[in-house]
Amino acid sequence: MRISDGNAFGRNTDQSIRGVLDALAPFVAPENIKLFDPVSLPVVQTDELTELAQSVAAAVRPKPSQPFRKEALRKLLGGHDTFGDQRGEPDPALRNAIGAISKALKSVFFHDQAVHRLAAPKKTYFPDGSYRGTVYVVTPLGERVRDLLKAEKAI
Repeated sequence: MRISDGNAFGRNTDQSIRGVLDALAPFVAPENIKLFDPVSLPVVQTDELTELAQSVAAAVRPKPSQPFRKEALRKLLGGHDTFGDQRGEPDPALRNAIGAISKALKSVFFHDQAVHRLAAPKKTYFPDGSYRGTVYVVTPLGERVRDLLKAEKAI
């Protein structure tokens, strides 16, 4: 079994490594665990994805009169966590703005819930099974759209 000696941000974290080794101890003998350096994956840029991202950015680009869309795009394309960012309180303005973004995306994607092409919602739960909130996981298309909108200083 191989385990990286760095965390998701590339920094070594001895405490994290110890925690992983302690968690694996009942399942894997220590002599079978080998540490390795993380390897960064090559970034693949396809023309098709870039063209799609440009179409999406044009469809959702906020106008100066749409401050809620600008805020909603920042949150949606930034990996928003409804529990952590809103302290568990509902935000109807954000819900309405995301709905408007989804409606604008119908010019690019001809199906319901087109906003999921930019960020996939993942429901989270507390250990006791009660609902905690939703985390939006940004897709590769969403990342490309975010980068385009940031480069234009639209968000």
